[in-house]
Amino acid sequence: MIKIRLTDPSNVKCFSGLIHARDLLREYSIDITDSSDYDYEFVHANEFMNLSLSLEKSIDQGRENMAKKTGDYFLFHGGDSTSIMGAYEVFVESNAKYLFKKQLLSQEDYKEKTIINKWFFGSGSILDKGYDIPDDVYKRMKLTGYNVAHNWPHLQHMQEGNPNRDIDVCAIFQGILDNGNMDHEVRTDVLYTKHRKGAWDELEKIKNRYKITKGSANFQSFVNVMKRSKIGLSPFGMGELCYRDLELIQHGCLLIKPEMNKVITEPDFFKSMETYIPVKPDWSDLNETIENVLDYWNDYEYIIHNAREKVIEMYTYQNVCMHWYNFFANLSGVENE
Repeated sequence: MIKIRLTDPSNVKCFSGLIHARDLLREYSIDITDSSDYDYEFVHANEFMNLSLSLEKSIDQGRENMAKKTGDYFLFHGGDSTSIMGAYEVFVESNAKYLFKKQLLSQEDYKEKTIINKWFFGSGSILDKGYDIPDDVYKRMKLTGYNVAHNWPHLQHMQEGNPNRDIDVCAIFQGILDNGNMDHEVRTDVLYTKHRKGAWDELEKIKNRYKITKGSANFQSFVNVMKRSKIGLSPFGMGELCYRDLELIQHGCLLIKPEMNKVITEPDFFKSMETYIPVKPDWSDLNETIENVLDYWNDYEYIIHNAREKVIEMYTYQNVCMHWYNFFANLSGVENE
């Protein structure tokens, strides 16, 4: 039995899949323990990152905290984006065995300098970051086997919507954020708003031809709109993945979202024209895509059915358990039981 200790067992952002699969993991010879007798410690991001500080101060603080660690430990960066800024610097200068993330980019894509290392925010800030990651380091950057969609088990259960859908596009989401949110002295709320409101601005151009519901709404109103909508639009947020992706599929919408071809995640759910329809992150082809889908609706309905089947198949906690079973089975010095 492999014994692992979570530094914060309530940290859903970093450990959601493990928290929900805790009892099931024992069937895979993995025990999440609260005792001091453990094999590996899983360290949540708050112990080695502090977004309220400058990047340099955050890295220094993370280094100091990790220097106090003993035994075998892994870093868990629970952010919902592929950005490794602030985590990577601590990782390579610590004794951590691995850095785990919900999603990653390729080594080549990480080289591009982008705002706070988030490729979809573009470049041109005071904190554009890219990383030339050596092969041996990249091999120690691993996927958690779960992502934000594992935070809520009910997302795996499909719901029935209206058979005759009278809304063409559901574009309900938070579009404007003005809370001064900072990542290492960079205003991320402004970047978030630019991307999300940009989708609404594009939809304004076709609102006279299609029935489009956009803006913010309470959850029950959102559900009612999803059940009546053909297309569901899900933008990026602070990261590429969002629980809304699965909510739209869950309620029978055809998911349109910015292209996910750069994003490496597990489960590997987002397949162009199989589980969703991609558009450019700047929304320049959004309206053209919507028009084409609605004009030839029968040619695209298969994506809805396929996506719903794939959610049920891929987003299981048994798969999370198997991901971790395989990881430990392949670790040097660990024998299969």
